[in-house]
Amino acid sequence: MQDILVIRFGALGDLCLLGWTLSGLAAAPDRTERRVTLVTKARFADLAGRFEGVDRVVSLAEPGRLADLVRMVRELRPVAWNPVLDAHGVIRSRLVTSMLGGRPRARLRKDTAARLKLLRGGGATPGLQRHMRDRLDAVIARAGSRLGEATPPLAGLAGQIERTAIGLAPGAQWDTKRWPDRHWAELVRRIRAESDTTIRVFLGPREEAWWDGSPLADALAGDPHTELVRGRSLVDVASLLAGCRRLVCNDSGLMHLAEAVGTPVAAFFGPTVRAFGYAPQLPPSVLLEEPELECRPCSRNGKRPCHRGDLACLERIAPMRAWPTLVADLDSKEPRT
Repeated sequence: MQDILVIRFGALGDLCLLGWTLSGLAAAPDRTERRVTLVTKARFADLAGRFEGVDRVVSLAEPGRLADLVRMVRELRPVAWNPVLDAHGVIRSRLVTSMLGGRPRARLRKDTAARLKLLRGGGATPGLQRHMRDRLDAVIARAGSRLGEATPPLAGLAGQIERTAIGLAPGAQWDTKRWPDRHWAELVRRIRAESDTTIRVFLGPREEAWWDGSPLADALAGDPHTELVRGRSLVDVASLLAGCRRLVCNDSGLMHLAEAVGTPVAAFFGPTVRAFGYAPQLPPSVLLEEPELECRPCSRNGKRPCHRGDLACLERIAPMRAWPTLVADLDSKEPRT
């Protein structure tokens, strides 16, 4: 039996993309000849344990002190890992492989230099335009393992859940990646004019700070067909995403989590671009952007403030741009008596 160790600490979106690669590994003809252990952060452990093809999860306590890292490595040492795969390529994952006694069989190749070149107007290199999932697949291939046809890695969470809702995820890691609140409000008013379909709004800790009193919250106030998802575990969030026909979202971790359960997305991309390798990948998914805006991309991950001061890359994506994608996902409004 071959014991494979895969290291990926985060973040949520990257981990979900790795899930697709592990799903492909599980679909290979020799699946029964190996066990896969995934190393990740404690906050992702329960979710990662649901990935297709993952047999065991070993987690790092957070915030991840050196003593915690040492304890985790001691837990890993008794197994003769073959191979060790560094699917993160950061200092922490390199330290783990070193403490285990050597170099990994394969390591994720970072694209930082290519991104910086694109940011400086140098154009996108062919390597940069590869999707992150393809780069993660390449880690497995360089280790000599074969991949089968990948399926959504968290499809098991969907089970027999009926897809009846439209999901909205208005948040993102950085405010500069958020489609404007007034656009969200206009979109839900249009949805409500046409349909009584349940609207399921996913709120994380960052959204809690601005949700109350926002145009979107006001537009949905008192609506009996709206559900707010807040304070739930990642496994619960994934299961609720599985009950959505589509998720409307920003470039965020929830975008990748939705696709990991098989739910297509309509995603707004502003300061980040498709060439960074994180575009939606399900065939029914849609990426909405302003491709001709010369200032895009303006930062490697969307963290930097808009240098124009008007967030034109997202402001110019009018709600009607998203509407045609949603029409087929909506139930017709029942006649009112």
